[in-house]
Amino acid sequence: MSTNVAVDEELLEQARRVTGERTYSGTVNRALAELVRREKLKKSFEKMYADGDPFRPGYLEEIRPNSQAVIEESPKRRVTSNARRAPREKARSRGSR
Repeated sequence: MSTNVAVDEELLEQARRVTGERTYSGTVNRALAELVRREKLKKSFEKMYADGDPFRPGYLEEIRPNSQAVIEESPKRRVTSNARRAPREKARSRGSR
């Protein structure tokens, strides 16, 4: 299909260089595909949040009934700075192998 469209030439050339497309029509097609993708994503988020926050109070307990008890029972460990590092190899003495 062939369509006549008035486009800012500098902007089109800049978009072609940034995207790496070889042709102007490839650049325009890529830009339109990206626009459609973003709009679909935007509408899906709007639909998801239409009823409010999908992570409503009680959501975690509903999908994993014992999760809060497990979190409260787990011991709190304090991580020291040495525990975060990878263990070092023991230094060898020069005379032994």
